[in-house]
Amino acid sequence: MTQNHAVSEWIIEELTRLGVRQFVISSGSRSTPLTVAAARNPNAETTIHFDERGAAFFALGHAKASGKPAVLICTSGTAVANYLPAVVEASMDNIALVILSADRPPELVDVGANQAIFQKNIFGSYPRMFKNLPPQDQHTSEKEILRDIDDLYDTATGLRPGPVHLNCQFREPLLSEFSEQEASPSSISQWASSGQRFTSITPEPAPDLTQDIQAIKDKLTACQKGIIVVGRSVHTQYYDSIVNLAQTLGMPIFADVQSALRFRIHPNIINHFDLILLNEIRLKTKPEMVIHLGGAFTSKRLLNYFNDPSIFYVSVKETPERIDPNHQVAVALITSFDNFFGAIGLEERSGEQNWLHAWQGAETQTVDAISRQMDGVASLNEPAVSNSISKLIGKQHSLMLANSMSIREMEMFASPQGFAGQIVVNRGASGIDGLIATAAGFQSGSDQPMTLLIGDLAVLHDLNSLSLLKSSQQPITLVLINNDGGGIFNFLPVRSETDIFEPFFGTPHGRTFEKVSAMFDLAYANPGDLDEFQSSYSRAIRSDHSSIIEIRTDRYKNLALHQQIFAALSES
Repeated sequence: MTQNHAVSEWIIEELTRLGVRQFVISSGSRSTPLTVAAARNPNAETTIHFDERGAAFFALGHAKASGKPAVLICTSGTAVANYLPAVVEASMDNIALVILSADRPPELVDVGANQAIFQKNIFGSYPRMFKNLPPQDQHTSEKEILRDIDDLYDTATGLRPGPVHLNCQFREPLLSEFSEQEASPSSISQWASSGQRFTSITPEPAPDLTQDIQAIKDKLTACQKGIIVVGRSVHTQYYDSIVNLAQTLGMPIFADVQSALRFRIHPNIINHFDLILLNEIRLKTKPEMVIHLGGAFTSKRLLNYFNDPSIFYVSVKETPERIDPNHQVAVALITSFDNFFGAIGLEERSGEQNWLHAWQGAETQTVDAISRQMDGVASLNEPAVSNSISKLIGKQHSLMLANSMSIREMEMFASPQGFAGQIVVNRGASGIDGLIATAAGFQSGSDQPMTLLIGDLAVLHDLNSLSLLKSSQQPITLVLINNDGGGIFNFLPVRSETDIFEPFFGTPHGRTFEKVSAMFDLAYANPGDLDEFQSSYSRAIRSDHSSIIEIRTDRYKNLALHQQIFAALSES
Protein backbone atom coordinates (compact mmCIF):
# COMPACT_ATOMS: atom_id res chain seq x y z
CA MET A 1 0.00 0.00 0.00
CA THR A 2 1.33 3.45 -0.85
CA GLN A 3 1.55 5.88 2.04
CA ASN A 4 -0.87 8.13 0.11
CA HIS A 5 -3.57 5.50 0.12
CA ALA A 6 -3.02 4.41 3.71
CA VAL A 7 -3.24 7.98 4.99
CA SER A 8 -6.37 8.62 2.90
CA GLU A 9 -8.03 5.54 4.35
CA TRP A 10 -7.27 6.71 7.89
CA ILE A 11 -8.69 10.14 7.14
CA ILE A 12 -11.94 8.88 5.61
CA GLU A 13 -12.42 6.15 8.22
CA GLU A 14 -11.92 8.54 11.12
CA LEU A 15 -14.36 11.03 9.61
CA THR A 16 -17.04 8.33 9.32
CA ARG A 17 -16.43 7.32 12.94
CA LEU A 18 -17.00 10.94 13.92
CA GLY A 19 -20.43 10.77 12.30
CA VAL A 20 -19.78 12.19 8.83
CA ARG A 21 -21.71 10.42 6.07
CA GLN A 22 -21.83 12.68 3.01
CA PHE A 23 -18.70 12.98 0.83
CA VAL A 24 -19.05 15.27 -2.19
CA ILE A 25 -16.43 14.55 -4.80
CA SER A 26 -15.29 16.26 -7.98
CA SER A 27 -13.12 13.91 -9.97
CA GLY A 28 -9.43 14.62 -10.53
CA SER A 29 -6.09 12.87 -10.62
CA ARG A 30 -4.15 14.23 -7.63
CA SER A 31 -7.09 13.47 -5.31
CA THR A 32 -7.19 9.80 -6.39
CA PRO A 33 -6.15 8.40 -2.95
CA LEU A 34 -8.91 10.34 -1.17
CA THR A 35 -11.54 9.49 -3.79
CA VAL A 36 -10.72 5.77 -3.72
CA ALA A 37 -10.78 5.70 0.08
CA ALA A 38 -14.19 7.39 0.19
CA ALA A 39 -15.62 5.25 -2.61
CA ARG A 40 -14.61 2.02 -0.85
CA ASN A 41 -15.60 2.96 2.68
CA PRO A 42 -18.92 1.22 3.45
CA ASN A 43 -20.03 4.04 5.76
CA ALA A 44 -19.40 6.84 3.28
CA GLU A 45 -22.20 8.12 1.05
CA THR A 46 -20.81 9.77 -2.05
CA THR A 47 -22.17 12.38 -4.44
CA ILE A 48 -20.28 13.21 -7.62
CA HIS A 49 -20.54 16.64 -9.22
CA PHE A 50 -18.21 17.86 -11.96
CA ASP A 51 -18.45 21.54 -10.99
CA GLU A 52 -16.44 22.23 -7.81
CA ARG A 53 -18.33 25.45 -7.06
CA GLY A 54 -21.66 23.62 -7.27
CA ALA A 55 -20.26 20.66 -5.34
CA ALA A 56 -19.27 22.94 -2.48
CA PHE A 57 -22.72 24.50 -2.28
CA PHE A 58 -24.30 21.04 -2.44
CA ALA A 59 -22.20 20.07 0.59
CA LEU A 60 -23.26 23.29 2.30
CA GLY A 61 -26.94 22.51 1.72
CA HIS A 62 -26.55 18.94 2.94
CA ALA A 63 -24.83 20.11 6.12
CA LYS A 64 -27.62 22.66 6.75
CA ALA A 65 -30.24 19.93 6.55
CA SER A 66 -28.47 17.09 8.34
CA GLY A 67 -26.74 19.07 11.08
CA LYS A 68 -23.56 17.12 10.31
CA PRO A 69 -20.51 18.31 8.38
CA ALA A 70 -20.27 17.25 4.76
CA VAL A 71 -16.84 16.51 3.29
CA LEU A 72 -15.54 17.97 0.03
CA ILE A 73 -12.84 16.22 -1.99
CA CYS A 74 -11.11 17.80 -4.99
CA THR A 75 -7.91 17.76 -6.93
CA SER A 76 -5.22 20.44 -6.94
CA GLY A 77 -5.15 23.80 -8.69
CA THR A 78 -8.16 25.99 -9.39
CA ALA A 79 -10.44 23.10 -8.37
CA VAL A 80 -9.95 24.02 -4.73
CA ALA A 81 -10.21 27.75 -5.51
CA ASN A 82 -13.74 27.14 -6.78
CA TYR A 83 -14.78 26.20 -3.24
CA LEU A 84 -14.22 29.75 -1.97
CA PRO A 85 -17.78 31.16 -2.35
CA ALA A 86 -19.29 28.25 -0.43
CA VAL A 87 -16.53 28.40 2.20
CA VAL A 88 -17.32 32.10 2.74
CA GLU A 89 -21.05 31.36 3.06
CA ALA A 90 -20.44 28.44 5.43
CA SER A 91 -18.14 30.56 7.57
CA MET A 92 -20.58 33.47 7.76
CA ASP A 93 -23.56 31.21 8.48
CA ASN A 94 -21.84 28.77 10.89
CA ILE A 95 -22.24 25.69 8.70
CA ALA A 96 -19.74 22.87 9.31
CA LEU A 97 -17.79 21.68 6.25
CA VAL A 98 -14.62 19.60 5.96
CA ILE A 99 -12.51 20.36 2.90
CA LEU A 100 -9.98 17.77 1.77
CA SER A 101 -7.96 19.25 -1.08
CA ALA A 102 -5.26 17.31 -2.85
CA ASP A 103 -2.08 19.22 -3.60
CA ARG A 104 1.24 18.84 -5.39
CA PRO A 105 4.31 18.20 -3.18
CA PRO A 106 6.46 21.22 -2.20
CA GLU A 107 9.09 20.61 -4.88
CA LEU A 108 6.44 21.15 -7.61
CA VAL A 109 5.07 24.43 -6.25
CA ASP A 110 6.30 27.75 -7.72
CA VAL A 111 8.46 26.05 -10.35
CA GLY A 112 6.00 26.08 -13.26
CA ALA A 113 4.71 22.55 -12.70
CA ASN A 114 1.31 21.80 -14.17
CA GLN A 115 -1.78 22.44 -11.96
CA ALA A 116 0.31 23.58 -9.02
CA ILE A 117 -0.80 26.73 -7.19
CA PHE A 118 -0.36 28.11 -3.65
CA GLN A 119 -3.00 26.14 -1.72
CA LYS A 120 -1.87 26.70 1.86
CA ASN A 121 -4.39 29.02 3.55
CA ILE A 122 -6.02 29.61 0.19
CA PHE A 123 -9.32 30.48 1.90
CA GLY A 124 -7.73 33.13 4.12
CA SER A 125 -9.48 33.82 7.41
CA TYR A 126 -12.75 32.02 6.58
CA PRO A 127 -11.94 28.47 7.76
CA ARG A 128 -12.13 27.88 11.49
CA MET A 129 -8.93 25.83 11.15
CA PHE A 130 -6.37 25.01 8.46
CA LYS A 131 -3.87 22.16 8.52
CA ASN A 132 -1.36 21.13 5.88
CA LEU A 133 -0.52 17.46 5.46
CA PRO A 134 2.97 17.19 3.93
CA PRO A 135 3.93 14.28 1.64
CA GLN A 136 4.05 10.99 3.49
CA ASP A 137 7.28 9.08 4.15
CA GLN A 138 8.73 6.63 6.65
CA HIS A 139 8.52 9.25 9.40
CA THR A 140 4.77 9.77 9.00
CA SER A 141 2.94 9.56 12.32
CA GLU A 142 -0.40 7.79 11.93
CA LYS A 143 -1.46 8.91 15.40
CA GLU A 144 -0.70 12.54 14.60
CA ILE A 145 -2.85 12.38 11.46
CA LEU A 146 -5.79 10.90 13.37
CA ARG A 147 -5.44 13.56 16.07
CA ASP A 148 -5.46 16.22 13.34
CA ILE A 149 -8.70 14.83 11.89
CA ASP A 150 -10.35 14.81 15.33
CA ASP A 151 -9.11 18.35 15.95
CA LEU A 152 -10.50 19.57 12.62
CA TYR A 153 -13.86 17.91 13.19
CA ASP A 154 -14.21 19.20 16.75
CA THR A 155 -13.40 22.70 15.54
CA ALA A 156 -15.88 22.46 12.65
CA THR A 157 -18.65 21.42 15.03
CA GLY A 158 -17.61 23.50 18.05
CA LEU A 159 -18.99 26.61 19.71
CA ARG A 160 -18.94 28.44 16.39
CA PRO A 161 -19.35 25.80 13.66
CA GLY A 162 -17.87 26.40 10.26
CA PRO A 163 -15.56 25.13 7.53
CA VAL A 164 -12.16 23.53 8.16
CA HIS A 165 -9.50 22.74 5.58
CA LEU A 166 -6.97 19.92 5.32
CA ASN A 167 -4.58 20.34 2.38
CA CYS A 168 -3.07 16.96 1.45
CA GLN A 169 0.20 17.03 -0.48
CA PHE A 170 0.62 13.76 -2.39
CA ARG A 171 3.67 12.54 -4.31
CA GLU A 172 3.42 9.99 -7.09
CA PRO A 173 2.71 7.12 -7.31
CA LEU A 174 -0.71 8.20 -6.07
CA LEU A 175 -2.06 4.68 -5.71
CA SER A 176 -0.48 1.23 -5.67
CA GLU A 177 -1.86 -1.61 -7.72
CA PHE A 178 -2.94 -3.79 -4.80
CA SER A 179 -4.03 -1.15 -2.31
CA GLU A 180 -7.53 -2.55 -1.81
CA GLN A 181 -6.31 -5.80 -0.24
CA GLU A 182 -3.55 -4.46 1.97
CA ALA A 183 -3.98 -3.83 5.69
CA SER A 184 -3.32 -0.82 7.90
CA PRO A 185 -0.02 -0.67 9.78
CA SER A 186 0.10 -2.44 13.13
CA SER A 187 0.97 0.80 14.94
CA ILE A 188 -2.72 1.80 14.86
CA SER A 189 -4.21 -1.68 14.90
CA GLN A 190 -5.97 -0.99 18.19
CA TRP A 191 -7.72 2.02 16.64
CA ALA A 192 -8.51 0.02 13.51
CA SER A 193 -10.31 -2.66 15.51
CA SER A 194 -12.01 -0.38 18.05
CA GLY A 195 -14.56 1.28 15.77
CA GLN A 196 -14.22 4.44 17.90
CA ARG A 197 -12.77 7.88 17.29
CA PHE A 198 -9.05 8.14 18.05
CA THR A 199 -9.16 10.85 20.74
CA SER A 200 -11.70 11.66 23.42
CA ILE A 201 -13.17 15.10 24.09
CA THR A 202 -14.07 16.99 27.26
CA PRO A 203 -17.22 19.16 27.13
CA GLU A 204 -16.72 22.85 27.84
CA PRO A 205 -18.48 24.17 30.98
CA ALA A 206 -21.60 26.27 30.46
CA PRO A 207 -21.05 30.04 30.88
CA ASP A 208 -22.33 31.82 33.97
CA LEU A 209 -25.29 33.96 32.89
CA THR A 210 -26.34 35.21 36.33
CA GLN A 211 -25.32 38.85 35.95
CA ASP A 212 -26.67 39.30 32.42
CA ILE A 213 -29.94 37.51 33.17
CA GLN A 214 -30.49 39.73 36.20
CA ALA A 215 -29.92 42.84 34.06
CA ILE A 216 -32.56 41.61 31.62
CA LYS A 217 -35.03 40.82 34.42
CA ASP A 218 -34.54 44.25 35.95
CA LYS A 219 -35.28 45.91 32.63
CA LEU A 220 -38.34 43.72 32.03
CA THR A 221 -39.81 44.77 35.36
CA ALA A 222 -40.26 48.32 34.11
CA CYS A 223 -40.71 47.57 30.39
CA GLN A 224 -44.17 48.29 28.94
CA LYS A 225 -43.28 48.20 25.23
CA GLY A 226 -41.11 45.27 24.17
CA ILE A 227 -40.62 43.25 20.99
CA ILE A 228 -39.26 39.74 20.49
CA VAL A 229 -37.40 39.31 17.20
CA VAL A 230 -36.67 35.85 15.79
CA GLY A 231 -33.79 35.86 13.33
CA ARG A 232 -31.87 33.20 11.43
CA SER A 233 -30.76 29.88 12.93
CA VAL A 234 -33.41 29.41 15.61
CA HIS A 235 -34.44 25.75 15.48
CA THR A 236 -38.12 24.83 15.23
CA GLN A 237 -37.89 22.99 18.58
CA TYR A 238 -37.82 26.40 20.32
CA TYR A 239 -40.87 27.91 18.64
CA ASP A 240 -43.36 26.97 21.36
CA SER A 241 -41.04 28.37 24.04
CA ILE A 242 -40.77 31.64 22.10
CA VAL A 243 -44.54 31.93 21.81
CA ASN A 244 -44.93 31.17 25.53
CA LEU A 245 -42.35 33.84 26.39
CA ALA A 246 -44.19 36.39 24.24
CA GLN A 247 -47.49 35.57 25.92
CA THR A 248 -45.91 35.79 29.37
CA LEU A 249 -44.36 39.19 28.62
CA GLY A 250 -47.24 40.55 26.58
CA MET A 251 -44.92 41.24 23.64
CA PRO A 252 -45.41 40.92 19.88
CA ILE A 253 -43.16 38.54 17.94
CA PHE A 254 -41.46 39.76 14.77
CA ALA A 255 -40.42 36.50 13.08
CA ASP A 256 -38.07 36.97 10.14
CA VAL A 257 -38.94 35.09 6.95
CA GLN A 258 -35.88 32.91 7.60
CA SER A 259 -37.94 31.38 10.42
CA ALA A 260 -41.04 29.24 9.84
CA LEU A 261 -42.63 31.18 12.73
CA ARG A 262 -43.26 33.85 10.08
CA PHE A 263 -45.84 31.46 8.60
CA ARG A 264 -47.54 30.48 11.87
CA ILE A 265 -50.90 31.89 12.93
CA HIS A 266 -50.87 33.22 16.51
CA PRO A 267 -52.13 36.46 18.10
CA ASN A 268 -48.65 37.44 19.29
CA ILE A 269 -46.99 36.90 15.89
CA ILE A 270 -47.02 40.00 13.71
CA ASN A 271 -46.45 38.35 10.33
CA HIS A 272 -46.30 41.53 8.23
CA PHE A 273 -44.20 43.78 10.46
CA ASP A 274 -42.01 44.77 7.51
CA LEU A 275 -44.98 46.27 5.63
CA ILE A 276 -46.50 47.76 8.77
CA LEU A 277 -43.32 49.80 9.16
CA LEU A 278 -44.17 51.64 5.95
CA ASN A 279 -46.52 53.73 8.09
CA GLU A 280 -44.84 56.91 9.28
CA ILE A 281 -46.96 57.11 12.45
CA ARG A 282 -45.95 53.60 13.45
CA LEU A 283 -42.26 54.46 13.04
CA LYS A 284 -42.55 57.22 15.66
CA THR A 285 -43.63 54.78 18.41
CA LYS A 286 -40.47 52.96 19.52
CA PRO A 287 -40.11 49.92 21.78
CA GLU A 288 -38.33 50.29 25.11
CA MET A 289 -36.74 46.86 24.79
CA VAL A 290 -35.92 44.30 22.08
CA ILE A 291 -35.11 40.65 22.73
CA HIS A 292 -33.42 39.41 19.56
CA LEU A 293 -33.17 35.62 19.34
CA GLY A 294 -30.78 34.10 16.81
CA GLY A 295 -28.92 35.60 13.88
CA ALA A 296 -29.49 38.49 11.53
CA PHE A 297 -32.89 39.38 10.09
CA THR A 298 -33.71 40.45 6.53
CA SER A 299 -35.80 43.60 6.89
CA LYS A 300 -33.93 46.88 6.40
CA ARG A 301 -37.01 48.76 7.57
CA LEU A 302 -36.87 46.89 10.87
CA LEU A 303 -33.15 47.58 11.24
CA ASN A 304 -33.79 51.30 10.74
CA TYR A 305 -36.75 51.21 13.14
CA PHE A 306 -34.54 49.78 15.89
CA ASN A 307 -31.72 52.26 15.29
CA ASP A 308 -32.32 54.21 18.50
CA PRO A 309 -29.86 54.32 21.43
CA SER A 310 -32.71 54.54 23.95
CA ILE A 311 -33.78 50.95 23.16
CA PHE A 312 -32.45 48.31 25.57
CA TYR A 313 -31.32 45.71 23.03
CA VAL A 314 -30.71 42.09 24.11
CA SER A 315 -29.07 39.60 21.74
CA VAL A 316 -29.38 35.87 22.50
CA LYS A 317 -27.44 33.48 20.25
CA GLU A 318 -25.94 30.03 20.45
CA THR A 319 -22.81 31.11 18.55
CA PRO A 320 -20.32 33.87 19.41
CA GLU A 321 -20.19 36.01 16.27
CA ARG A 322 -21.32 39.61 16.66
CA ILE A 323 -24.70 40.54 15.16
CA ASP A 324 -24.99 44.27 15.88
CA PRO A 325 -25.08 46.42 12.69
CA ASN A 326 -26.60 49.36 14.61
CA HIS A 327 -23.94 49.12 17.36
CA GLN A 328 -26.59 49.14 20.06
CA VAL A 329 -26.59 45.72 21.79
CA ALA A 330 -26.63 46.27 25.56
CA VAL A 331 -26.54 42.60 26.63
CA ALA A 332 -25.21 39.79 24.42
CA LEU A 333 -25.82 36.24 25.67
CA ILE A 334 -23.99 33.31 24.10
CA THR A 335 -25.92 30.30 25.33
CA SER A 336 -28.43 27.68 24.27
CA PHE A 337 -31.99 28.90 23.93
CA ASP A 338 -33.04 26.25 26.44
CA ASN A 339 -30.70 27.82 29.00
CA PHE A 340 -32.05 31.28 28.26
CA PHE A 341 -35.72 30.33 28.55
CA GLY A 342 -35.00 28.42 31.75
CA ALA A 343 -32.97 31.24 33.28
CA ILE A 344 -35.53 33.97 32.56
CA GLY A 345 -38.16 32.08 34.54
CA LEU A 346 -40.66 34.95 34.57
CA GLU A 347 -44.12 34.83 35.95
CA GLU A 348 -46.93 36.17 33.80
CA ARG A 349 -47.11 39.93 33.84
CA SER A 350 -49.23 42.54 32.14
CA GLY A 351 -47.38 44.99 29.96
CA GLU A 352 -49.13 47.82 28.21
CA GLN A 353 -51.90 45.94 26.42
CA ASN A 354 -52.45 48.84 24.02
CA TRP A 355 -48.93 48.20 22.68
CA LEU A 356 -49.66 44.61 21.68
CA HIS A 357 -53.20 45.45 20.56
CA ALA A 358 -51.91 48.22 18.30
CA TRP A 359 -49.58 45.82 16.49
CA GLN A 360 -52.35 43.24 16.22
CA GLY A 361 -54.67 45.86 14.73
CA ALA A 362 -51.99 46.94 12.28
CA GLU A 363 -51.50 43.31 11.26
CA THR A 364 -55.22 42.94 10.54
CA GLN A 365 -55.29 46.16 8.52
CA THR A 366 -52.23 45.12 6.52
CA VAL A 367 -53.64 41.69 5.67
CA ASP A 368 -56.89 43.33 4.54
CA ALA A 369 -55.00 45.87 2.42
CA ILE A 370 -52.92 43.16 0.72
CA SER A 371 -56.08 41.17 0.00
CA ARG A 372 -57.74 44.20 -1.59
CA GLN A 373 -54.71 44.68 -3.84
CA MET A 374 -54.50 41.04 -4.91
CA ASP A 375 -58.05 39.70 -4.94
CA GLY A 376 -59.54 39.49 -8.38
CA VAL A 377 -56.22 40.11 -10.16
CA ALA A 378 -55.73 37.43 -12.80
CA SER A 379 -52.40 38.61 -14.19
CA LEU A 380 -49.16 37.11 -12.94
CA ASN A 381 -47.07 39.34 -10.69
CA GLU A 382 -44.25 38.72 -8.26
CA PRO A 383 -46.11 39.48 -4.99
CA ALA A 384 -48.93 37.14 -6.05
CA VAL A 385 -46.47 34.32 -6.77
CA SER A 386 -45.01 34.48 -3.25
CA ASN A 387 -48.47 34.79 -1.74
CA SER A 388 -49.69 31.75 -3.71
CA ILE A 389 -46.69 29.59 -2.79
CA SER A 390 -47.19 30.34 0.91
CA LYS A 391 -50.80 29.14 0.63
CA LEU A 392 -50.23 26.07 -1.54
CA ILE A 393 -46.90 24.60 -0.42
CA GLY A 394 -47.06 21.30 1.44
CA LYS A 395 -46.85 21.88 5.17
CA GLN A 396 -43.86 19.53 5.54
CA HIS A 397 -42.05 20.59 2.38
CA SER A 398 -38.91 22.72 2.53
CA LEU A 399 -38.95 26.24 1.13
CA MET A 400 -35.72 27.78 -0.12
CA LEU A 401 -35.62 31.49 -0.84
CA ALA A 402 -32.96 32.97 -3.10
CA ASN A 403 -31.44 36.33 -2.27
CA SER A 404 -32.27 39.75 -3.75
CA MET A 405 -36.03 39.96 -4.44
CA SER A 406 -37.14 36.37 -3.74
CA ILE A 407 -36.64 36.48 0.03
CA ARG A 408 -38.01 40.02 0.28
CA GLU A 409 -41.15 39.22 -1.71
CA MET A 410 -41.86 36.25 0.54
CA GLU A 411 -41.26 38.28 3.69
CA MET A 412 -43.68 40.97 2.56
CA PHE A 413 -46.44 38.97 0.93
CA ALA A 414 -46.47 35.44 2.39
CA SER A 415 -49.78 34.49 3.94
CA PRO A 416 -49.59 32.65 7.29
CA GLN A 417 -51.19 29.29 6.59
CA GLY A 418 -49.52 27.07 9.16
CA PHE A 419 -46.55 26.06 6.98
CA ALA A 420 -44.35 23.95 9.25
CA GLY A 421 -41.50 22.95 6.94
CA GLN A 422 -37.96 24.24 6.96
CA ILE A 423 -36.95 27.60 5.52
CA VAL A 424 -33.62 27.47 3.69
CA VAL A 425 -31.53 30.55 2.86
CA ASN A 426 -27.93 31.43 2.10
CA ARG A 427 -27.86 34.68 4.07
CA GLY A 428 -24.39 34.41 5.56
CA ALA A 429 -22.93 36.43 2.70
CA SER A 430 -26.24 36.81 0.79
CA GLY A 431 -24.74 35.96 -2.60
CA ILE A 432 -26.64 34.74 -5.66
CA ASP A 433 -24.14 31.95 -6.38
CA GLY A 434 -24.69 28.25 -5.74
CA LEU A 435 -28.37 28.48 -4.83
CA ILE A 436 -29.58 25.58 -6.98
CA ALA A 437 -26.76 23.39 -5.68
CA THR A 438 -27.59 24.37 -2.10
CA ALA A 439 -31.22 23.38 -2.66
CA ALA A 440 -30.18 20.00 -4.05
CA GLY A 441 -27.83 19.43 -1.13
CA PHE A 442 -30.46 20.39 1.41
CA GLN A 443 -32.95 18.03 -0.18
CA SER A 444 -30.42 15.19 0.03
CA GLY A 445 -29.88 15.87 3.72
CA SER A 446 -33.53 16.36 4.64
CA ASP A 447 -35.19 13.87 2.28
CA GLN A 448 -38.10 16.31 1.92
CA PRO A 449 -39.65 17.77 -1.23
CA MET A 450 -38.59 21.35 -1.79
CA THR A 451 -39.68 24.55 -3.48
CA LEU A 452 -36.96 26.98 -4.56
CA LEU A 453 -38.09 30.54 -5.35
CA ILE A 454 -35.31 32.09 -7.43
CA GLY A 455 -34.58 34.80 -9.98
CA ASP A 456 -33.26 34.47 -13.52
CA LEU A 457 -29.74 35.81 -12.88
CA ALA A 458 -29.23 33.40 -9.96
CA VAL A 459 -30.27 30.49 -12.19
CA LEU A 460 -27.88 31.57 -14.92
CA HIS A 461 -25.15 31.86 -12.27
CA ASP A 462 -25.62 28.21 -11.18
CA LEU A 463 -26.82 26.61 -14.39
CA ASN A 464 -24.55 23.55 -14.10
CA SER A 465 -26.25 22.55 -10.87
CA LEU A 466 -29.53 21.86 -12.65
CA SER A 467 -27.98 18.45 -13.26
CA LEU A 468 -28.28 17.83 -9.50
CA LEU A 469 -32.05 18.41 -9.59
CA LYS A 470 -32.56 15.55 -12.00
CA SER A 471 -30.95 13.09 -9.59
CA SER A 472 -32.62 14.36 -6.40
CA GLN A 473 -34.49 11.67 -4.46
CA GLN A 474 -37.40 13.99 -3.68
CA PRO A 475 -38.78 16.52 -6.18
CA ILE A 476 -37.46 20.07 -6.21
CA THR A 477 -39.84 22.59 -7.76
CA LEU A 478 -37.88 25.56 -9.05
CA VAL A 479 -40.15 28.62 -9.36
CA LEU A 480 -38.12 30.91 -11.60
CA ILE A 481 -39.00 34.61 -11.72
CA ASN A 482 -37.64 35.77 -15.08
CA ASN A 483 -37.84 39.56 -15.23
CA ASP A 484 -34.92 39.72 -17.68
CA GLY A 485 -32.30 41.03 -15.31
CA GLY A 486 -31.67 42.23 -11.78
CA GLY A 487 -35.10 43.21 -10.50
CA ILE A 488 -33.90 44.50 -7.16
CA PHE A 489 -32.00 47.37 -8.80
CA ASN A 490 -35.28 48.87 -10.00
CA PHE A 491 -36.06 49.57 -6.33
CA LEU A 492 -32.79 51.45 -5.74
CA PRO A 493 -32.01 55.13 -6.40
CA VAL A 494 -29.67 54.21 -9.26
CA ARG A 495 -32.74 53.54 -11.44
CA SER A 496 -32.93 57.30 -12.02
CA GLU A 497 -29.61 57.16 -13.92
CA THR A 498 -31.44 56.27 -17.10
CA ASP A 499 -28.47 56.56 -19.44
CA ILE A 500 -26.59 53.72 -17.76
CA PHE A 501 -29.18 51.86 -15.70
CA GLU A 502 -30.19 49.07 -18.07
CA PRO A 503 -26.80 47.86 -19.36
CA PHE A 504 -24.94 48.23 -16.06
CA PHE A 505 -27.59 47.40 -13.42
CA GLY A 506 -30.71 46.00 -15.06
CA THR A 507 -28.42 43.72 -17.13
CA PRO A 508 -31.08 42.28 -19.46
CA HIS A 509 -30.11 38.97 -21.06
CA GLY A 510 -33.11 38.19 -23.31
CA ARG A 511 -33.15 34.48 -22.46
CA THR A 512 -35.92 32.10 -21.45
CA PHE A 513 -35.46 28.68 -19.87
CA GLU A 514 -37.61 26.14 -21.73
CA LYS A 515 -34.67 24.74 -23.71
CA VAL A 516 -32.50 24.73 -20.60
CA SER A 517 -35.12 22.58 -18.89
CA ALA A 518 -35.09 20.19 -21.83
CA MET A 519 -31.29 20.03 -21.79
CA PHE A 520 -31.34 18.82 -18.18
CA ASP A 521 -34.44 16.65 -18.73
CA LEU A 522 -36.60 18.59 -16.28
CA ALA A 523 -40.35 19.10 -16.54
CA TYR A 524 -41.24 22.64 -17.56
CA ALA A 525 -44.21 24.98 -17.35
CA ASN A 526 -44.71 28.60 -18.36
CA PRO A 527 -48.09 29.68 -16.99
CA GLY A 528 -49.74 32.71 -18.53
CA ASP A 529 -51.84 33.90 -15.61
CA LEU A 530 -52.21 33.42 -11.87
CA ASP A 531 -54.71 30.58 -12.11
CA GLU A 532 -52.41 28.69 -14.48
CA PHE A 533 -49.49 29.22 -12.10
CA GLN A 534 -51.44 27.92 -9.12
CA SER A 535 -52.48 24.85 -11.10
CA SER A 536 -48.95 24.24 -12.41
CA TYR A 537 -47.44 24.66 -8.95
CA SER A 538 -49.99 22.38 -7.30
CA ARG A 539 -49.24 19.65 -9.86
CA ALA A 540 -45.48 20.11 -9.52
CA ILE A 541 -45.36 19.71 -5.73
CA ARG A 542 -47.42 16.51 -5.99
CA SER A 543 -45.17 15.10 -8.69
CA ASP A 544 -42.33 12.62 -8.18
CA HIS A 545 -40.00 14.59 -10.45
CA SER A 546 -38.20 17.92 -10.25
CA SER A 547 -39.44 20.70 -12.47
CA ILE A 548 -39.05 24.34 -13.50
CA ILE A 549 -41.96 26.78 -13.53
CA GLU A 550 -40.90 29.93 -15.35
CA ILE A 551 -42.78 33.15 -14.53
CA ARG A 552 -42.07 35.98 -16.96
CA THR A 553 -42.60 39.42 -15.48
CA ASP A 554 -41.66 43.00 -16.24
CA ARG A 555 -39.31 44.77 -13.83
CA TYR A 556 -40.88 48.20 -14.34
CA LYS A 557 -44.44 46.95 -13.91
CA ASN A 558 -43.32 45.08 -10.80
CA LEU A 559 -41.90 48.29 -9.33
CA ALA A 560 -45.13 50.16 -10.10
CA LEU A 561 -47.20 47.43 -8.44
CA HIS A 562 -45.06 47.56 -5.30
CA GLN A 563 -45.31 51.34 -5.17
CA GLN A 564 -49.10 51.05 -5.45
CA ILE A 565 -49.23 48.51 -2.62
CA PHE A 566 -46.81 50.49 -0.46
CA ALA A 567 -48.85 53.67 -0.93
CA ALA A 568 -52.04 51.89 0.12
CA LEU A 569 -50.33 50.39 3.18
CA SER A 570 -48.67 53.61 4.30
CA GLU A 571 -52.10 55.25 4.45
CA SER A 572 -53.69 52.41 6.46
